[in-house]
Amino acid sequence: MAYVNFKEENYKLDKQILNRKENNKKIRSKIKKDKTLVNGYSLTGEYSFKNTKKQLIGINGILKEDDFQIINGEDFICAGFFNCKFQNIKFIDCSFIGCNFKKCSFGGGGIIFENCTFVKDDTIKTPSLNIKDNFSCYFEDCYIYSKFKGSNLSYALFERCTFENTNFELTDMQGVIIKDSDLFKILVCDCAMQNLKTQKCYMSDFEFDDKYMTTFDSKTFFDKLAHKKNDRDEYEGFYMIYQNIAFQYEQNNLKSNFGEYYFLGKREEHKTLDFLPKIKSYLYWFSCGYGERPLYSIYFSLFIILLFTALFLIVGINVDGEIVKYSDSVTLEALSFGKFFEDFMNAFSLSTGLFSGVGDEACQPLFASNIFADMEMLLGIILMGIGVGTLTRKIVR
Repeated sequence: MAYVNFKEENYKLDKQILNRKENNKKIRSKIKKDKTLVNGYSLTGEYSFKNTKKQLIGINGILKEDDFQIINGEDFICAGFFNCKFQNIKFIDCSFIGCNFKKCSFGGGGIIFENCTFVKDDTIKTPSLNIKDNFSCYFEDCYIYSKFKGSNLSYALFERCTFENTNFELTDMQGVIIKDSDLFKILVCDCAMQNLKTQKCYMSDFEFDDKYMTTFDSKTFFDKLAHKKNDRDEYEGFYMIYQNIAFQYEQNNLKSNFGEYYFLGKREEHKTLDFLPKIKSYLYWFSCGYGERPLYSIYFSLFIILLFTALFLIVGINVDGEIVKYSDSVTLEALSFGKFFEDFMNAFSLSTGLFSGVGDEACQPLFASNIFADMEMLLGIILMGIGVGTLTRKIVR
């Protein structure tokens, strides 16, 4: 009863990435041919409509924020940056429209984007009513050590990037796609993340520090985290990340999505447990999928019924006055498939009746198998309660 189909979401996301790249390519080509299509921006910037390669932009070294170079109110239109280093810069009220960053490093003492825009929403077509181009920026194979504060990062595409010690504060991240990237020590504060998607990413220390609330919607999608180290620290880190994501879905009243990431988090936590807590976790997992998989209760109940069916055949049952017991080697030697199938069905009927608490008129357990009958009745009562409770909670959601 899953609500997040990861395979389907990734399939749709691959198509969305191709469409976004094609959309940006077409719009960029049109604007370069006719610059009058871009209204409201300065077209005379140093980097606009140019490809800049292997250039240091900013101040070399590692500086404090107070010593950063400030670039205020500049427009970067259809600019291409390749193997460039951005260091120790504070961009204020700048616009990056249709820019491509490939193998660039945003490092040094860090880069600050304050009240910056990375998307052109309005369309260059006519008529333009209710039409948006969402002409965005593309980051490929980049290293990003930055702070995005009060910025509009909508529809940006990050591919094979490394984020480290990066903060997103009061930033519009709607439609952002992050693919095949590593995210280390990420802090999100009161951002808009509707329709944000990640795919095949590795995360470490991904946290939310909201004063109000980071907003998700039903299209917000976080792919399953890619394992690299497969050690205890990684499992514990993934558990915390899944729980943080689950909590944000719950805060946004997306209860079904909450359940999926809560389940994934409990799976990661399970790998870190000692022997006895792990046994308890196994029972919780198999019996109801940590309260998020009602079908697991059915599968686990069927397993219990089949297990006790085998035990009854071995220890013995009374079928209309005839003792059926498969612990005797003589009985096994004279066994035929038809006879075994008949005995199996009788034992299965008895096991099902005991599990459901209604019993069976034709079959009865022997004195030696009474303890198994009592155990199965108790397990049946418990598992039916767990199954009904889990299903009811999912239906209410």
